[in-house]
Amino acid sequence: MNRQENDRIRPVSPPAGRPLISAVTGTNGKTSVATATVQLMRLVGWSAAGYDSTGITDVAGVLHEARPRRSPDYLPELIERQVQAGAEAISLEAFVGILKDGLFERVPVDVAVCTGLERDHLDVHGSLEAYWGAKLSLFSQHLRADGVAVMATDCVRGEMVREAVASRGARLLTVGEGGDVHFTETLGFGGKPAVGRAADGAALGSGAEGRGTVGLLTVGSQTLETTLPVRHSIAVTNLLLAATAVIAAGAPAEAVAAALSKVAPPPGRLETISLQDGITAMVDTAHNPAALRTALEAVRRETEGRLLVVFGAGGERDRAKRPEMGEIAAALADVVVLTDDNPRREPPQRIRSEVRAGCPECLEIPRRSDAIRAALLMARPGDTVLVAGKGDETVQLVGTERLPHDDRAVIREALAHP
Repeated sequence: MNRQENDRIRPVSPPAGRPLISAVTGTNGKTSVATATVQLMRLVGWSAAGYDSTGITDVAGVLHEARPRRSPDYLPELIERQVQAGAEAISLEAFVGILKDGLFERVPVDVAVCTGLERDHLDVHGSLEAYWGAKLSLFSQHLRADGVAVMATDCVRGEMVREAVASRGARLLTVGEGGDVHFTETLGFGGKPAVGRAADGAALGSGAEGRGTVGLLTVGSQTLETTLPVRHSIAVTNLLLAATAVIAAGAPAEAVAAALSKVAPPPGRLETISLQDGITAMVDTAHNPAALRTALEAVRRETEGRLLVVFGAGGERDRAKRPEMGEIAAALADVVVLTDDNPRREPPQRIRSEVRAGCPECLEIPRRSDAIRAALLMARPGDTVLVAGKGDETVQLVGTERLPHDDRAVIREALAHP
């Protein structure tokens, strides 16, 4: 883009002697943004690597298991290994734990993204203030003073992010309605006209197959045609946050707009597993009140019939969020099936009892695979079954054991052998 067109959209000055670094933090959506960011970096022609909850993606695009150490040497060493392999840009997911433990102390960040600050991890941090403070340190301490921060216009606790960015002296770009970067849908799923619909009505599919959401990406004063290969509003926002981060890092807006249709979502995040007999079966990682609410609201907008949700709560974690999650499920779903998540060493029946306080009319089926099968049996054409909490996890933590379990595999097996 013409860098003189809009001073606010101008990219950061290239760092000298090191790769360009983008980092994302927040309560929910971090992995979606981080994985989209590294993909976009590669799609616009950069040699890029990434570190997020899926693992380490090297410059060749190969995913490796990550084994983080609680040491300020961990990230610099990871970055240096990728630089030696040719990386000129790095995308990082800034988990609250590595921020709290000082792993970013020697990592200068050029572009920092926030997905919103909600309630989570109180069992570790003790208070919301401590939890949010660790997250905000990405902007107030680790973002370079002349760097760029990115958040949605409706970012939860956005005022706190603004204050942290201002204290650092960095610039802030906003994404969404009324923001510096926004998307307006023109054609939705199946090429249907989208009369006045914006990002909150996005449709499913792959742009390469004509099944994406076609629309206009506005970047400052520039308007570009693009296709977003995502279905739900939160997925649209996450993809736009990643796109804005890459543009702020120096990629031409035209190249980013052309690349968006090729971005693959991370597994387990509002992932559609089956479309069979008019029934949609999906999984998501939502394991806290805000994430569950967001997932249910997003799926509700795309569901013609009933919304059935299967979920539970993790053991040995913040107990106060359990009844709230039950209340959210009861308010937003037509059928609630309560089951076990990862009970760990906590009595599963106590966890379910505390969740059930918020959804007393739910159907309670302790064994998770049985709960999923029951929901699928109850579903009718037009319905959506959302299995929430574990997403792409392949084990269930029961006591001290790691038992094989994959919600996606259970869904596929149940539908293959009804």
